[in-house]
Amino acid sequence: MTDRALVMGGGGVLGIAWMVGLTAAWKEAGVDLGSADLVVGTSAGSVVGTLLRYGVDPAQLTHLVAAGMGLPPAAVAKVATGAGLTEDEWVGLFQAPLGDVPWPEKPLRISAVDAETGEPVMWTNASGIPLARALASSCAVPGLLPTVLINGRRYVDGGAWSGTHADQAAGFRRVLIVAPMGGPKYPRGHEMLQKERAALEADGSRVLTVLPDPATLQVFGDNLMDPARIFDALENGRRQGAEAALQVRSFWA
Repeated sequence: MTDRALVMGGGGVLGIAWMVGLTAAWKEAGVDLGSADLVVGTSAGSVVGTLLRYGVDPAQLTHLVAAGMGLPPAAVAKVATGAGLTEDEWVGLFQAPLGDVPWPEKPLRISAVDAETGEPVMWTNASGIPLARALASSCAVPGLLPTVLINGRRYVDGGAWSGTHADQAAGFRRVLIVAPMGGPKYPRGHEMLQKERAALEADGSRVLTVLPDPATLQVFGDNLMDPARIFDALENGRRQGAEAALQVRSFWA
């Protein structure tokens, strides 16, 4: 079995903020998640996972997130509501900071779902598509954000199939799953995660799952796209990360 896999799940802009807070606290505790042998990202998790894959310091990410994801206020508002956002604008939000950067050399899998068939797909560096378009498709919440055209087909958020896609980590000794929508508050995501985890463990993997605690869920509220709560989600991530640091460090070391 290969050693370590990191799975980062979907959860809107608040999920991004929370996961950035977690990873920043863990990095301070000596845990480098970017060193994983595989990173699997779904929706919000595809963004955070990609940045970690590139070796971006989580401390830098906290400043970016606290400043509204580094986007102009008008863009943040458009993403939060989907109002008037075209496909080109949506993809451009990912393209602008990334430019023509190639896919990371280490394995990275980004989930999306075929909008017509409902079948999941995993984008990798072998897919032959721009990283920005892969990320945009993975984050394209159905009914809120534009579908993304790739190779003649349209794709939506990977969370439309599974909030985590942890099955992609099959064959790894240790699997760390960070799932903003993996708890009982989100029944579909919770059920899928439980099935994925059970299958991994039955195959011999050790699995550690990190979920939002009650205080974080209160911040999440009923709208994971609420930009007004980004800072609070970030701070709760840092708090939870610090509380779980010893456990995560022991698991990951």
